[in-house]
Parts: sequence; C-alpha cells; structure tokens
Amino acid sequence: MIIGLTGPMGAGKSEVAKILKRRGYLIIDADQVAHELYTPQSPVWSELVKAFGARILNRGGAVNRRKLGEIVFADKKKLEQLNRIVHPMLKEEIRKLTIENRKLKIGINAALPQLFEKLADKTWVVTAPKEKRLRRLIKSGLTKAQALKRMGSQLSQAKYLKLADVVIKNEGTLKQLVQQVSNADKAVKP
Repeated sequence: MIIGLTGPMGAGKSEVAKILKRRGYLIIDADQVAHELYTPQSPVWSELVKAFGARILNRGGAVNRRKLGEIVFADKKKLEQLNRIVHPMLKEEIRKLTIENRKLKIGINAALPQLFEKLADKTWVVTAPKEKRLRRLIKSGLTKAQALKRMGSQLSQAKYLKLADVVIKNEGTLKQLVQQVSNADKAVKP
C-alpha cells in the first residue's frame, strides 16, 4: 500500500507522516529526497547553480535552501524553472525508493501531488484553516510576507481536495489528528 500524502504548506503533512511512521509506514519525504539531490557537484546542484547563480550557495558550496526559496517564491517563472530542474530527478528517486521498498506500507509526503502520481494507491490530503497554517509557517521562521507568498504559490485547498481519496482535517488537537489518521489507516485496503 502506498499513500500519497499532500496538502497546502503548514497544514500538517509532516505531523501526519510521523503518525503513519509510528503505525509502521516507511515515510518517503519529498523535501528530504530533494535535499539529497542538491549535494554539491551533483547534476541537480550544477543545474541550480547554472540557473540561479552562486548566490544560492553557502560558503561550503551547499545549496542554501532559504536563499533559493526567497528567489523562487518571489517569481513564479523562477519557481517553474526550479521545478523543471528538480522534479524529473526527484520523481525518479521517489519511484526507485518505492520499488526498493515495495513490500512495506509506504507514505510519500509531498506538497506537490504530481511527485507521487501513478505511484500512490490512495491520496490523502491534509487540510487546516489558512490562519492556522500561517501561524505555523511564521513559527517555523518565515516572516508573514514570506509565508503568504509561499502559500500563494501553491495549489488552492480546493484543488487539493479534488485529488483526495481521504481528507485529514487538522483543525483540533494532536490526539484528534492521531485518531483521524488511525481511522483512515484502518479503512485503507491495498
């Protein structure tokens, strides 16, 4: 069973992924896999430096994801350029990981559902009110302006919901979230 876990930024996908992990799922985190693709001198790293310049690098040559985020979330065309560079290799890495672990229950945590389409048996969408998502993003270190810009660059919650086989509403307590995930997991049939 492969669950594609998605939803807007700040909705709580990572928290749901932690709950699934405790329930025996192998979690493939698209952000983490992408981060591994950014290794200095890798093909993705080279393309990123070519496209966005050395200003996106830290002193040691690693990609500074915060700087890169500031650039791409300020310009839709640059975000599209980033996605054209990273997504083909990221999708391939996620595909390889699912094949290598095909005997396990897998959760793919990805803000962009196209990163797991054709891989996932079910799509779970995590939602939360915009105000809660904004507070969570600010708490994570973004300014209000940065958070709003990033939220605005994503699919609308309504578009995510159209993709959903299961909707997890992250509006209450952690205990309530655990219960929703548990109920949804029990209902999953491979």
